[in-house]
Amino acid sequence: MAFLLVSAYLLLTHTQGAPVENEALLETLKSQVGFFSNKSEHYSAQVRPPGTNRRIPQTIIIGVRKGGTRALLEMLDIHPNIVVATTEVHFFDWDENYVKGIDWYRHLMPFSYENQITIEKTPGYFTSPQAPERIHDMNSSIKLPVAPYRLTDVLEHELSWVNTHSCCKTSVSL
Repeated sequence: MAFLLVSAYLLLTHTQGAPVENEALLETLKSQVGFFSNKSEHYSAQVRPPGTNRRIPQTIIIGVRKGGTRALLEMLDIHPNIVVATTEVHFFDWDENYVKGIDWYRHLMPFSYENQITIEKTPGYFTSPQAPERIHDMNSSIKLPVAPYRLTDVLEHELSWVNTHSCCKTSVSL
């Protein structure tokens, strides 16, 4: 992991120090394609790279809050054949988003090539009663990796969250 971080740091510092003949042109290109701004709210402003489309995810990462879903997504995002939605979409667990339809959901995904896998991550799908059926209705063969927590860890984590955020002062334990 340390090697990866050092490599990324050296790559960024090396490219930032390289002379650029036309800085204004480079800045224009960065803003048009969303260079270094991989936020879903910027996807609609991005210029569509040739040969790409916004695709419904083939994989959705689910898990508990603070259960490592973001870390898993970031590690997968390193692979060149994987593109990720960078925000939690909450399409399948929030009714106000679900009623907007599948085209709205697709529009929130990044552009991807045919050979790339699109991944979305929303931990709220793990505890949502309606999410499994909605996801299955969209794609019955979708992959749903769960962040790697043992069941006892999940229970302890959820109870800790309840105890921390509880409106009453009564503590809950296993």
